Amino acid sequence: MLIYHPHFPKFTPFILTRQPPGQQKICPCAAGAGGFAAGCFSRKMGVFPDFSAMKLTLALPALFRPADDAPPLPELPAFNQILRYGRVAHLPRRPSEFYARHLWRGSLLAHAKAFAGLPPEQPAAFASPVWQQMGMHQASIVGGEYLHIDAEEAARLCTELSAFYREDGWTFHVVRPDLWLLAKPSESDWQVAPLPDVCGQVGSSAQACGADALEWLAKQTEIQMWLHAHPVNQTRAAQGLPALNGLWLWQDATGEQTADWVAASSPWAQFAEGEKIDAPYNFAALLAHIEETARPVSEAVVWLDDLAATVHMGDVSAYCDILESWETHWFAPLLGALRTGRVRQLAVETDGEQGGSLVLTRRSLRAFWKKRRVFRGTGWA
Repeated sequence: MLIYHPHFPKFTPFILTRQPPGQQKICPCAAGAGGFAAGCFSRKMGVFPDFSAMKLTLALPALFRPADDAPPLPELPAFNQILRYGRVAHLPRRPSEFYARHLWRGSLLAHAKAFAGLPPEQPAAFASPVWQQMGMHQASIVGGEYLHIDAEEAARLCTELSAFYREDGWTFHVVRPDLWLLAKPSESDWQVAPLPDVCGQVGSSAQACGADALEWLAKQTEIQMWLHAHPVNQTRAAQGLPALNGLWLWQDATGEQTADWVAASSPWAQFAEGEKIDAPYNFAALLAHIEETARPVSEAVVWLDDLAATVHMGDVSAYCDILESWETHWFAPLLGALRTGRVRQLAVETDGEQGGSLVLTRRSLRAFWKKRRVFRGTGWA
């Protein structure tokens, strides 16, 4: 599925869907919605993963849209069943808190400094390249993970920014093309929202506060001017790519990952602990991979962040298409796996003001007296 941002008419399309089944490395004997056939690797070895003991969390950032921006949704019978029988726990979370809940453990800044070869005691902050457009009362910001930044561009910009700020003692280091580190002579007293919280439409509340807030604002503005005429952006413009016209300077986010197994294609899962794979195309591929590894999985998280890009880009049509795809590839098979006992517990979680979790088990499906519910796209109700 391809979506386009209205400000990027010549932009290479964003790819929001996973690879089709034919391009996945899937156990050849996985059948249907997670079925098994004789001859599978783990069965040949006499190993039978106990899926009935697995707690599976489907983490879906940006599942809910604002009430004034809720589109007519496609039919989602399986998800409506999950909504009907699940036990809801409301827990509002900012995107950064939701990412930290599932994708890493401990200080993200400490992980990044270790990766970049900086000593633990080095004062540092994150510097995230973004595309931004300033309005009268708010700004539109798109994070680097959607901007197709290559390693060469990131390395060149970090090297030249370090030279530009040599007198200030600032040096920039690439953690990955969409996430850089700023090493400084001393700590700065600014508090600012992490990048995942400012992508999309943001107002003045996203500005920094603290004793050094004016320094933060001055540096952000100066870097915007430096990037404006940079040859890297001239080349990107010639290629029809959006400019890297800003750096979002922010500090840290502390992770609380508990799952021992994470399936996520997000770059934010770079420092996930335990076993990690790319998010599979569907539930059948997930089960096939677990069976191939022949290792017990007690708690697994499947992170599907396709909807987040639709919020950043304002693409309502893609939001509906993704939900319809998930109905076939995830919601219906997961509901079937609960009924057969293949999965012990399913949790669907999301972020935002209406966020929280929806938890159900095989026993939950016996509550025939519960009222039917229809997902409207704005919350659990």
